[in-house]
Amino acid sequence: MSIRWLSYPMSSSAPRPPAIPEPKLTEFMSIRETGANVMFLQVYNHTGSHLDTSGHVFEDGISICDFCPSDLVYNKIRVIDLSYLTDDTIVSVEHIKPFLAEGCDADALLVRFGVEDWRKNDPYRFSNHCPGFCKETAIYIQNKMPNLRLIGTDVPSIACISSLDQTMDAHNAFFAHAHTERFIIVEEMKLDGNLENIKRMVVSPWLFEGMNSGPCVIWAE
Repeated sequence: MSIRWLSYPMSSSAPRPPAIPEPKLTEFMSIRETGANVMFLQVYNHTGSHLDTSGHVFEDGISICDFCPSDLVYNKIRVIDLSYLTDDTIVSVEHIKPFLAEGCDADALLVRFGVEDWRKNDPYRFSNHCPGFCKETAIYIQNKMPNLRLIGTDVPSIACISSLDQTMDAHNAFFAHAHTERFIIVEEMKLDGNLENIKRMVVSPWLFEGMNSGPCVIWAE
């Protein structure tokens, strides 16, 4: 059995959305002073590979701790490659139609924009100019995928950061039109390499009571 990561390790040097400060890892105790290393981690919950629940955008939405482990296991994954799209593109229904016109019964949708090189070599571009979805496209995807419980993408936000006034409500639409309250959005996934042979995917979030979004580890086999 081959298992691979679909998430990035957290790093203070990794790019982030413009509004998100860098994570910090500092020494609290050391081996030389106390016999053991203890670190202090300061991180905002939308840092790196992370998931959003409906509580991110709705006051009455659920939090991460409302999920059972089985809610975060996905056995039928559909992959869409939109790596041909250019900077700041707002993903329209027309971009998605060729892939979902006939409908799809997958429980997870991974949308790859192919921005891993941006993330590594052009962090400003990655943080500010990635493509993203609009409300209408989110509704179309939900209507075409009745079993969908997760949408994941390799960009730092499901919205187009350069056009948040037109696209931030894509979050709301994905949750409002989901067929289950245990729907999640996963952002900044590691979607390089061959994704077509994934048989199972598991999302393992940080668990902190009351947190509606947070860093997560994703692996697939």
